[in-house]
Amino acid sequence: MRLPVIAAALSLAACATAKGPQIVLVETDPAGALVRVEGFGECESPCRIEVDAPRTLTIGKAGYEAQRTVITPGDRTVRLTLKLAAPTTTVDQETLPDLR
Repeated sequence: MRLPVIAAALSLAACATAKGPQIVLVETDPAGALVRVEGFGECESPCRIEVDAPRTLTIGKAGYEAQRTVITPGDRTVRLTLKLAAPTTTVDQETLPDLR
């Protein structure tokens, strides 16, 4: 899992706030979405991300629309409900959308 790399990169990325880096829990419904922290790395939801400044996340999962959101050090938990891209009962779990 790449979470330690993300946490280390985020903690060194910018000037620390007075309170220092904070951990934000990112959850999605359904779980198992790819969470990409712009410029730092990625993890699979649910995951914890250490942030010291606002960061843009792109979140996607096969069969669902990709979403963007911003997290800040003051956030404790961010929960997103992913929207189906097309009405279907079968989703290829192996293919993730291109999030660029």
